[in-house]
Amino acid sequence: MTGARITALGTAAGAVGTLGLGAFVARRLLFPTPYTATATVRSATDTEVELTATRDTRLPGTYDLQRDDTRVQVGAIIAGKTGTGASGDGDTVRRSVTGTVATGDWGWDALRYDGPDDVPGNEPEATTTHVVHVHGQSLGPRQVLRGVGVWRSLGASSEVIDTTDLPLRSLDAGAAERIGTAVRAARARGAQRIVLQGWSAGALACSAAAARVDVDGLVAVSPLLDVASALRGAVRGAHLPAFVGTVAARIATTNVLSRLAGAPTPVTTTTWQDSSTPTLLIHSEADALVAADDVAAVAGRQAVTTVTFRTAPHTLEWNEDPERWEHAVRDFAAQLPDAS
Repeated sequence: MTGARITALGTAAGAVGTLGLGAFVARRLLFPTPYTATATVRSATDTEVELTATRDTRLPGTYDLQRDDTRVQVGAIIAGKTGTGASGDGDTVRRSVTGTVATGDWGWDALRYDGPDDVPGNEPEATTTHVVHVHGQSLGPRQVLRGVGVWRSLGASSEVIDTTDLPLRSLDAGAAERIGTAVRAARARGAQRIVLQGWSAGALACSAAAARVDVDGLVAVSPLLDVASALRGAVRGAHLPAFVGTVAARIATTNVLSRLAGAPTPVTTTTWQDSSTPTLLIHSEADALVAADDVAAVAGRQAVTTVTFRTAPHTLEWNEDPERWEHAVRDFAAQLPDAS
């Protein structure tokens, strides 16, 4: 075999490998595995819990320990109480807790609520303000429930759009159509002020809907502002070559190629859709999928209020500081035009 032929075969093999890796990354964005985590309780009192230190248990903010039907809220990290566990086999972290928990493994849950009935406050029966909530790609309707309570406290009704039955979930063109249908139905029921509140890919779908139907406000949580940019961020986070992100973006957004990622059709709404809708954009410096440059670009093009968190991974800004998150939404709501 000649050197030229060996080189050609090597190049072809490299191209196939890059295509396969790009397809894998694209699939992870389009059809991500729902995130799950485990926390190991080393010891606990009525007010504190000692956990094996992991990336998750070190995150500041509010989370839940969950086992079977038991759910216990975990709060702030207790300063000066991290170190080595009693057995000497690993670092630990102490956090505040709302009740006694048994030692052993627990589910570490960021979503807090299993259904709308678990959310604090009562859903108003008659209101002039209606909020349409839209989840992202992996976690389904539970993802948005953390953002329902603040609107209940403001007297607004809420509706959760489920896109899990669509071929591309919230990245599907049908997601924006479904949101638009909900908006028109709410107007027909008498809603005078309508706000869209979307998380991740759900926020991108909300932007597309807001460009087509009249809404009064848009809250974007960890919004997927640019599919290609998000894929490049995911690749950087995984310490893969940068060009893999470019290949993944081409696969996700190109007809036929999208089938390599398991998608029957490509993503067609790939960037944030600008509109005149007043917008609150909540994001985190620690979010690999939402680039600061993309946030600045959107804020430079339209009327956007940005609120930046520091440590939260993708879509966990509420958990980092629930009070600050909800205060930002209240301030935004207060600035929207009065229902008339």
